Amino acid sequence: MGTPLLPLLVALQLFAAFSPAAASPHISAVISQSGLDFAKDLLVSHAAETLTPLSVPDIEKSMSIPLVGTVRMTASGIVLHSLTVTNSTVAVGDTGVVVAASLASANLTMEWSYSYSTWVVTVSDCGNASIQVEGMEVGVSMGMKNQNGSLKLSVMECGCYMKELDITLNGGASWFYQVFIDAFSNHIRSSVENAITQKIMEGALKLDSFLGNLPKKINLDSVAAMNVTFVNDPLFKSSSVEFDIDGLFIPSNETTAPRDMLLGDIEFALPFGSSSKMLWISLDEDVFNSVSALYFKAGLLQRMVERIPDQFLLNTASWRFLIPQLYKKYPDDNMLLNISAISPPSVRINVGRIDATVELDITVNVLDFGKIVPVACMSVSVAVSGAAAVSGNNLGGRVELDYFSFTLKWSQVGKLHTVLVQTVLRTFLKNLFVPYVNSYLEQGFPLPIIKGFSIRDAYILTSYSKMIVSCDVSFIEPEALFPVQTQGRFTV
Repeated sequence: MGTPLLPLLVALQLFAAFSPAAASPHISAVISQSGLDFAKDLLVSHAAETLTPLSVPDIEKSMSIPLVGTVRMTASGIVLHSLTVTNSTVAVGDTGVVVAASLASANLTMEWSYSYSTWVVTVSDCGNASIQVEGMEVGVSMGMKNQNGSLKLSVMECGCYMKELDITLNGGASWFYQVFIDAFSNHIRSSVENAITQKIMEGALKLDSFLGNLPKKINLDSVAAMNVTFVNDPLFKSSSVEFDIDGLFIPSNETTAPRDMLLGDIEFALPFGSSSKMLWISLDEDVFNSVSALYFKAGLLQRMVERIPDQFLLNTASWRFLIPQLYKKYPDDNMLLNISAISPPSVRINVGRIDATVELDITVNVLDFGKIVPVACMSVSVAVSGAAAVSGNNLGGRVELDYFSFTLKWSQVGKLHTVLVQTVLRTFLKNLFVPYVNSYLEQGFPLPIIKGFSIRDAYILTSYSKMIVSCDVSFIEPEALFPVQTQGRFTV
């Protein structure tokens, strides 16, 4: 039998996912009521499929019947074949989530038999029966806690209730029908209720194991990985569930160590109109600064430029008026530019805009008879602004050049012509530096969406120091979440 609770808890894990010494989360994810309803619909529809067929333990009973004596009766091979759901609900309490479903009907089949002995002979008979259940309700309440950076699931209450059973017996003697129904109706009801409850509890145990084995980090590339450990217990509100995640980038080869964090009274308020979106993901600007710091430390924020669209600019002949001594000393020699960040780029998120600054050293090199000769170096401060966008399940973006300033750091070829150098630098930054940055930003990094789900209709808001992605989600890969049945077993 599959895991009927899997869709709900995994969908609640949509929120999941994204060290260190800070005492607060850097990513918060909130599932609104519409998101909970989406998760509930997945749960209920999958539960109706995976709960059937469901085998119920055999029932044996002895009963004394006047003029007949002691009759031994058995109901065996009881199987629940189908369930029809009429409506379902999900609600959030102070400590967890409650899911309840009302079922219009359920169909069962079984075999029956009886035997009794007189002083002369032993009488026995058998047959089959169909059972129609009217008015069935199933409900489960679940809580989740943070345990060493993972989610720990617990079932607080679970139950199944059947209102009426309509048993139709086939075969055997007619005198036995009412006796059997009177003797077995309540036993069959309680056995089916217990079997459904037990199956839900088994599913909860599997889900608890699933949640405990979720990865603690998501590799972005060979340098950086996103820390996806939880730093707080889920916060259950009246119509939403919030998950707080560490969220900073760490070296991809670094093991994420669980840690206890005191979060204080941290509140994440849903923006206006949030009820129309399923999921809200808030990312602090520290998330972006943590990855820029990693790339800087790894030495990736530098580049030797030897080819550009306007290749003539990389020849001393084009610099004869900018740096006269350069052309005089190295006439018609090709040039190389070494562009290196001297500190991690700084990202700032403000209302309606995203800004970043980067401090660069641009070293001018001459290729003199195959030898690279540094001749001058400029310190350049570059400011860019841009916007973020969601593509698939990735958060990416683009920037544009706002302004820059520069100073001569050192030179072996005399002073520079400031106005002309500024014009050339602007050309380099707009046509080389900015496109180079955008080529990386457009790839982006994954948002905390579990496999099998896809973001749709995303909208991005920016406020002081935070970016908020509001979106709906689609369920696109059932096999990624729901076990596949193979010869009576399920594999993930």
